[in-house]
Amino acid sequence: MQVLRRRKKLVMIVSLIVFAIVAAIYFMIPPRYVATTTVALERGAEQVLKVDQVVPNVDPDSASVDTEVEVIKSPELAGEVVDKLQLTKDPEFNPALRDGEDAPVETQRNWAIGQLLSNLDVKRNGFSYAIDISYQSESPGTAAKVANTLAQTYIDNQKESKAGATGRASAFLEKQLEKMRGQVESAEADVARYRAQHGLFDIGQNSSVTQAELSSLNAQLAQLRADQAEADARLSTARAQLARGSNGQELGESLDSPVVSNLRAQRARLSGRVASLRQQFGPKYPELAAAKQELADIDEQIESEVKRIVANLSNEANAAHQRTASIQGSLNRAEGTLASDNAASVGLSELERKADSARTLYLTLLDRYKQTQAQKGLERSNSYIVALARVPGIPAFPNVIVFVLIGLIGAVATSTVVVAVMQLLDRGVETTSNLEKRLGVTVLNSIPDTKHLPELADLSEPIHPTQLVVERPQSSFAEAFRWLQTSIQISQPKRGPVVVAVTSALPGEGKTTVALSLARSAAMAGKRAVLVDCDLRRRVSNPGSGFEGSIGLRALLANEGELNQALYVDPETGLFILPRRNDEQHIQPFADTQEFADIITALRAQFDFIVLDTPPVLTIDDSRSIAARADSTILMVRWRKTPIRAAELALRQLETVGANVIGASLSMVDVSAQASIGYEDASYYYGAYKTYYA
Repeated sequence: MQVLRRRKKLVMIVSLIVFAIVAAIYFMIPPRYVATTTVALERGAEQVLKVDQVVPNVDPDSASVDTEVEVIKSPELAGEVVDKLQLTKDPEFNPALRDGEDAPVETQRNWAIGQLLSNLDVKRNGFSYAIDISYQSESPGTAAKVANTLAQTYIDNQKESKAGATGRASAFLEKQLEKMRGQVESAEADVARYRAQHGLFDIGQNSSVTQAELSSLNAQLAQLRADQAEADARLSTARAQLARGSNGQELGESLDSPVVSNLRAQRARLSGRVASLRQQFGPKYPELAAAKQELADIDEQIESEVKRIVANLSNEANAAHQRTASIQGSLNRAEGTLASDNAASVGLSELERKADSARTLYLTLLDRYKQTQAQKGLERSNSYIVALARVPGIPAFPNVIVFVLIGLIGAVATSTVVVAVMQLLDRGVETTSNLEKRLGVTVLNSIPDTKHLPELADLSEPIHPTQLVVERPQSSFAEAFRWLQTSIQISQPKRGPVVVAVTSALPGEGKTTVALSLARSAAMAGKRAVLVDCDLRRRVSNPGSGFEGSIGLRALLANEGELNQALYVDPETGLFILPRRNDEQHIQPFADTQEFADIITALRAQFDFIVLDTPPVLTIDDSRSIAARADSTILMVRWRKTPIRAAELALRQLETVGANVIGASLSMVDVSAQASIGYEDASYYYGAYKTYYA
């Protein structure tokens, strides 16, 4: 804000120039009109027939929308619009008509296509599935016509593309069906012929006659083997019992035999009668012998019956073995036949696979052909027009608001650049706060530039700044040195004589004027003040005096006189001055000499306010040594002139020798200009208090 306040006139001039340029451009540009047609991609299109389409309708995604944008911007589509609207006959699209040239028809068409594409803007509408087709033209009617025709041509091309794809698919499928029909018939005939040659008759469920026979024989053989095992087991058990001496009566077959059961019942009764007779009549009873004989006959009958049963078991076992052997033979023959059939079925399987493959492919093509035929005449585009372009009534370009914004942005940008360049060229400081921030020391005050003080405008002739302290003691210039005196006194830790060194980084910064004015102001305030001219190359200039009667600093340093002989008294203020005489062209460096130290000691004894006017720090090395001997050092910085880097370097040089820099002061300040910068300095309020200095 400080920079803008300071450079406000420059900013206004630059802004007016920029706005004038923008306004001239605005009125020089011919108006152009923009018409916009909006199309949208179809989502979830209706399907009359539930069949797979040749060109399927796929729900669009972000990539699909971007792809369609590029399709609409294609030169091929633009060429169709050029042909439909005969734009080669429009001078806006054909420069040959404007220039009166003669060019080939194809060249003129290419020019029209290029012109159309250069003014065409196709973009997605936000994140939707809508696409805005905008065309810019000098004619509002042409803009709307081109935008609408382009959108309609794009949709018609989609329909034609689908119809063409369906027709090509139908023709292709029809040719393929003719070929596949003959292949299916030939393959099925080969299968039938092969079956007949090898006797491979199919009884259903993927089984042949031999396989069915083999399955039946296997079942019979399993049953016969079970029966054979049972018969062998019964025979083996019976023989084992007989071998152990058993009479076989406990055999399962014996127990099941009614004959054996009857004989056993008779034997049981006879055994009871024999026992009864033996008990009643004794062993020699005749009937007992007859009964025993009858019992023995029954046992023989039982034994004979058991043998007959065992013989029957043997016969049954032999018969089971024979049946098993017979079925096994039949099974072996069936297996041989099956092996032969299996060898032949390998070829049959190959023929059947070929026939099945041909039949499947034929049915697939037939189904697809029927679907394709059903789609004819039902094709529709994947897009539709949401809004047709209307003939625009207001030009889109140049836009007043846009050009105003361009003017504002241009004015701000250009002003910023110009101000930045001016700031870069201006290497000095403008405010006490900025100086304090950059140097890191206290800024004591600002010394006004007498050439720009409004309160001195009534002077008929210019007055030397050091004389203003005397002639205009109520001026702001004189007040600045009284302020500076107070700042110096406050900075002293204890009362007593004060030695103040006034220095600067570079020559021409008002250092000598400040030193003399400060000393005269102190003298006018009643202090015994003395000014010592320590600058080896530029002596103190006191208006109207050549320092007559003073032997000068050089003579005093050479011990050629006393201190009182070297001092000059300012008759207007009573200020004592230890000057360099006019005839002293050069003095050797003296700041580190004992003679100069003795002079400072002598001055402390006679005066209470001693001002040392030193050379610039960056030009003369004695300045640092002189500042080191002083109680306080003030660094003068010229307003807007002294490079801040130079001031920083001078301050660093003073600190290296231990000089007590109590602060810095801005010299030759234009209070009117500083008041326009900002409120960080007291001069900002100069308009409120300047009447005090009138």
